[in-house]
Amino acid sequence: MKIDFPCSGRQSRHFWIAAFFSILIIGSTSAVQAQAPPRWDVSIFRSINDARSPFLNTTVGISDYAVIPIAFGTPFAVAGVGLSDGNANTFDTGAIIGLSEALAYVIYYPVKNYIVKRKRPYVTLTGVHVMHRETADQYSMPSGHTTAAFAIATALTFRYPKPYVYIPAYAWAAFVGYGRIYLGLHYPSDVLAGAVLGTASAFAIHLLSPEIIKLRKQILGRDLGIHLAASPCSVSLSVNF
Repeated sequence: MKIDFPCSGRQSRHFWIAAFFSILIIGSTSAVQAQAPPRWDVSIFRSINDARSPFLNTTVGISDYAVIPIAFGTPFAVAGVGLSDGNANTFDTGAIIGLSEALAYVIYYPVKNYIVKRKRPYVTLTGVHVMHRETADQYSMPSGHTTAAFAIATALTFRYPKPYVYIPAYAWAAFVGYGRIYLGLHYPSDVLAGAVLGTASAFAIHLLSPEIIKLRKQILGRDLGIHLAASPCSVSLSVNF
């Protein structure tokens, strides 16, 4: 099998734009690694974190616990639907969502744990209302939950630019970010950094999507789908990639 990797001028430009966005995220985030958060950050954090209600406790809690399963399950679910329907566009959407999340994580992890290393609000502030502490590791910037949510929302928006897709997708992503502040786990700037990182990562993958789809066709072929044929004496199942 021979695989030709594209290298035209336009494709090369897309690659460097994607690389630029990645470098921009790292540089921007490292520039705000002050240990003490700014006054506005604490003020907004307090206004959200102090606004307690049983309704928010429940809805934010459910939403927050759902983020990780959604982040892991969405690419496989969408790609699986495309495979079962023989729909290459849907299959590619699942792959692009997964790649958007993967790129975001590749940037997110070292920035959070080795460059910024900002302590969480409940560590540096007093009187913080904390929930779901088990979902939090040592550092807080950027917010990983928000990063994943905005990567998914942005990837879906580029693939299906319809109001009935992007409005609920971004509303969910914004609520995830709000919830991380409400739970006492992140400052607003952590959430903002996660939103920028997730959005930029999905945008970078969107720029590269023609090359990604072309590569998929070279490796897996154009005829995607699961085909089931049955007769009185036999049943045959074939999976085409």
